[in-house]
Amino acid sequence: MTKNILITGGSGMLGRLLTKELQSQGHDISILSRNPDQVDHVKAFYWDIEKQEIDKKCLEGIQVIIHLAGEEIASKAWTDNRKRKLISSRVDSIQLLYKTIAEDGVATVESVISASAVGYYGNRDEEILVEQSSRGNGFLAECCDQWEDAVDKGKELGMRVVKFRIGLPLTQKGGVLAPFKMMVRTYTGMSFGSGQQWLPWIHWEGLVGMFVWAIDKEQLDGVFNASPPFPVRNTEFTEELATVLRKPFWPLTLHGFFFKILLGERSELLLMSTNISAHKAQHNGFVFKYPSFKRAIENITAKS
Repeated sequence: MTKNILITGGSGMLGRLLTKELQSQGHDISILSRNPDQVDHVKAFYWDIEKQEIDKKCLEGIQVIIHLAGEEIASKAWTDNRKRKLISSRVDSIQLLYKTIAEDGVATVESVISASAVGYYGNRDEEILVEQSSRGNGFLAECCDQWEDAVDKGKELGMRVVKFRIGLPLTQKGGVLAPFKMMVRTYTGMSFGSGQQWLPWIHWEGLVGMFVWAIDKEQLDGVFNASPPFPVRNTEFTEELATVLRKPFWPLTLHGFFFKILLGERSELLLMSTNISAHKAQHNGFVFKYPSFKRAIENITAKS
């Protein structure tokens, strides 16, 4: 059954991919934007998170909210001010929607499906992490915890809430794969940190598929790890990419100390080890289109 769906963060990479897929299935999609007049690929409504302003018409007839809004996590240094912005862009945005719903008595919203991230677990070495595992340490864990807590407030408004803790999304252009490809293509492909840290990943088609799955399967609720059942170690990640790109992989390791100097606290994005279990999603019927990293990388690089 088709739905009326409102997407926050709809102008971002995942938002655009998800919008295209949902429109192809007949769903009516709208997004929120600070500059709706400049959006030409989908219906857009005005909002400004910092000013806590929103066009209330955006919620008319909406049955599903997909919450993807949030400033890009890795693009700038994590100063105290930047950390506040990273959290507020995720938290204040959903709070603005909930406030509008509560004040205006909007009764049509049935479900909220939100992004989160595997950063929730922090650096956990070899521990196998399921959805019930405790929150980790560090800024990423703190950010994800506040993000998920804000989303959960939708339950108080009678909504079904689904949250996906997303692994490293693999896409043809940009995204987390870009610096790895640049390193390999410039003949500097090697491990970094210990090389043994687990990197959970997900092909963009699988990630889009998980959101579609959560829309269609209305009995789902709670949190799900969004990463296939076979995470890879850092060394395997880079070596497999080098093989597919037909470039050399050097049996060398860039020490984590180098990244800590270069990136500061952001180095945890590259050095943390997160060994994710996909059992809950699979047990509830989700099938990953690209369950193996090799197949995913081959598909991504063939189209890029």
